[in-house]
Amino acid sequence: MRFFLLLFIPILNYTQNSNLSLLDHWTTDTLPVCYDNQSIFNEIWGFTFNQHNYAVIGSTSGTHFFQIVENNLLPIDFVKGKHFGRDVVHRDYHDYNGYLYMVCDEGPSSLQIVDLKYLPDSISLVYDSDSLFVKSHNIFIDTLNKKLYACAVTTKSNFNAMSVYDVSNPINPSLIYNYNNVSHVHDAYVWNDTAYLNCGNDGLKIIKSSSNFPIQIGQLNNYIQKGYNHSGWLNKEKTSYVMCDENYGLDVKIVDVSSIDEPEIASFLNSSMGNDENSVAHNVIVRNNIAFISYYHDGLQIFDISNPSSPKKIAYYDTYLQEQTTPWAGAWGVYPFTVSNLVLVSDRANGLFLFNFIPPPLVTNLSVNVLPNPVNDFFYFHRNHYGISNYYLKLYDISGKLVRSYQGENDYLRIENIKDLKSGIYILKYISNLESVNLQFKIFKN
Repeated sequence: MRFFLLLFIPILNYTQNSNLSLLDHWTTDTLPVCYDNQSIFNEIWGFTFNQHNYAVIGSTSGTHFFQIVENNLLPIDFVKGKHFGRDVVHRDYHDYNGYLYMVCDEGPSSLQIVDLKYLPDSISLVYDSDSLFVKSHNIFIDTLNKKLYACAVTTKSNFNAMSVYDVSNPINPSLIYNYNNVSHVHDAYVWNDTAYLNCGNDGLKIIKSSSNFPIQIGQLNNYIQKGYNHSGWLNKEKTSYVMCDENYGLDVKIVDVSSIDEPEIASFLNSSMGNDENSVAHNVIVRNNIAFISYYHDGLQIFDISNPSSPKKIAYYDTYLQEQTTPWAGAWGVYPFTVSNLVLVSDRANGLFLFNFIPPPLVTNLSVNVLPNPVNDFFYFHRNHYGISNYYLKLYDISGKLVRSYQGENDYLRIENIKDLKSGIYILKYISNLESVNLQFKIFKN
């Protein structure tokens, strides 16, 4: 195994954010730059091993490993890709049973498998072979059934839209079947032998393969704002599938899959909650009915989808503040940890970001709320907006003196810098920039 010197960079002053705290940031200028003369990094993944959180990010050269220690990204190790260089755009990852599986979709590449048992000190590359396939665009592992789904697979002799492998022996995967009922499977989400396949121009296919043979049980071929069906993720209740079409100006779709044989779109969302022709959703992961979406040009966008017919944006952070001269620039991947408030984001030009995200309280009615009230160190302001929101909040003390001013662009706004305010009564005024609405609320500060 070869090692590259990693450059650790302090946190950058990224300012276009809401309800997210940037904890740490890493990048390096020692790696090959893609042909767009800007991009270096690609997919992100996270995992928890022996009660410690870890992050990986792909680059033009290979895979970079980090341990998250006291909200900091600590570089641990690096695995060079079998293929590397300026043409590498796509790498993908998934962990299973103490191993990390790694693929690349450019050049004479391979399937790589890393043993994680030596963490936090190092990792060990235990499999690096092109015998099963040379290239794959994305992978997903059905951990319940010990199956790896590899999308858009190139072998030494042919191409398969998708191939499924047995990983019951984690370092000796074997082919179960190839799936070629469509021309291309770009990405997949799989749970208990049910696979939701994002099939590019062929839309969404849902298959069952419990008998080690695929049977189609549902599909969504034609739908409003159909584009290139790129990626998706299922919610915990297995009732909503959040689906990203990778096209300029197209919305993300929330698909009702409660009747899996007849999926239908329940609602739409996008980064501006309006009509933005430059908005391009890329990847999504759903945790506890919160959708974490990485957007080219628009960074990390977070939505509450607990009411699938009325999704609400609750947080965002723009990782790409450069001039938009490159078409597919900005945030590539996202990974929210399941047992903490940590969120990872990869940006093609700017590297690895680590955030803290505390979900706001669930508001089930349409009223305006300040939660909690009385307040201590922070509070949330919530107002249900229909579409785009753009407003100011001004906080006055009881004498009428302005003590704080904030700007909001989504339904929830977390207010944190009030710890030093004296106890007493304050007045919070809401001023909309888009409608003739002014509201005010009485707040009690402990």
